[in-house]
Amino acid sequence: MKLKFTIVTAGILLATSAYAAEVTKPAEFAKMAAISNMFEIQSSELALKQSDDAAVKKFAEHMISDHSEAGEEMMPAAKADKVDVPTKLDDEHQTKLDALKAADKSSFDKMYKADQLKAHETAVALFSIYSANGDAGELKAFATKTLPTLTEHLADVKKMQ
Repeated sequence: MKLKFTIVTAGILLATSAYAAEVTKPAEFAKMAAISNMFEIQSSELALKQSDDAAVKKFAEHMISDHSEAGEEMMPAAKADKVDVPTKLDDEHQTKLDALKAADKSSFDKMYKADQLKAHETAVALFSIYSANGDAGELKAFATKTLPTLTEHLADVKKMQ
């Protein structure tokens, strides 16, 4: 069972890595990282309102705190690298957030956990690849510094599944 889980996880990360593999430019990284960060905060704020599960609420509080801090740390790095950071979700993430808002109580927690799992798998792949292959600069240093926290979040959300 553990081997199957590891193989499935590796497959997901490889597929997600393919999505993030081309991200080596600061503007691309900043856009993807900022949107992911906003989605994780906004969906977690929604979880605090809509979930009755204490573990989900605790995780959501942790996400809001850590991702708010990461967003604040990313801004000066983006400015130093002369990169604009988006201030609203893209259509894909807004659609996911809208679906969460529309979810009934019985399906909300499952949807939230699934969204957080995918978001963190994508973020870990993005930050791993950018910290290894991205253009030198403050955003690359930010990616390298932030990666361990995202890896911890991914482990935490996997425990909730």
